[in-house]
Amino acid sequence: MSLLAELKQCMRNEGLWSGHAPSQIDLSSQQPFCVDTLSFEQWLQFVMIVRFEQMIKSNTSLPTQCDIAPMAQEAFKDRSLNSTIEKINKIDDLLNQKH
Repeated sequence: MSLLAELKQCMRNEGLWSGHAPSQIDLSSQQPFCVDTLSFEQWLQFVMIVRFEQMIKSNTSLPTQCDIAPMAQEAFKDRSLNSTIEKINKIDDLLNQKH
């Protein structure tokens, strides 16, 4: 199972997965992590995971620098979401090793 699939499963298990996509306007935010329009879990589901899956499918290189874990730790600091944070750490570690 890929790390993205594992992340999706963790998000489902921890109640972070949404059945409703945000609007195109919300998705088009220019702010990092779309902080002005989306929750962090929405950004993960509807921006990061979608983009990474599209990059993999089209055989495009993934980023060589990834620092999503600190944002996840901050966004989820008041919640027990260890599995999701652990998967995000693994994604960061994998992508940061590539260069």
